[in-house]
Amino acid sequence: MLSVRNPQQGGTRVSAHWRLALGGAAATAVMSLGAAAVVGYSFGTVYAGAFLYGAGVGLVSFTSIALTAWLLGGKLSGERVLLGVAVYFGRLVFAAVAVGVPIFLASWPALALIGGFAGVYVVENVLLLFGAVKVRSTYGRGVGDRNGV
Repeated sequence: MLSVRNPQQGGTRVSAHWRLALGGAAATAVMSLGAAAVVGYSFGTVYAGAFLYGAGVGLVSFTSIALTAWLLGGKLSGERVLLGVAVYFGRLVFAAVAVGVPIFLASWPALALIGGFAGVYVVENVLLLFGAVKVRSTYGRGVGDRNGV
């Protein structure tokens, strides 16, 4: 993951939300390169390129989820809600066009492209699950804990 100091070390400028999102994206990008190397060795460079393209689209799409969560979390204003909704729907349109057009035009192998795209979502969700548990233990209990005092 990205090396960003914890708040206990002082001087951090990156919130836990963004540290988790960017760290997960960096780890997923590195894992995607390794997976693309395996795909390229097994099936050829065209399939590796399609896999990397799908993974890149997935990374951009998944990282925009962090932006949407940041915009819709915290103190809400009309502009933040409108921008959050626009980013959310823009992400959906971007993913549909960026994945759908190359498949429709048959310019990339569909299975490799979708595999890269879906693989990013699976890996990011697993990384974020474990990362969220770590962040929660680092920053203490949340507001809604029943057993917390």
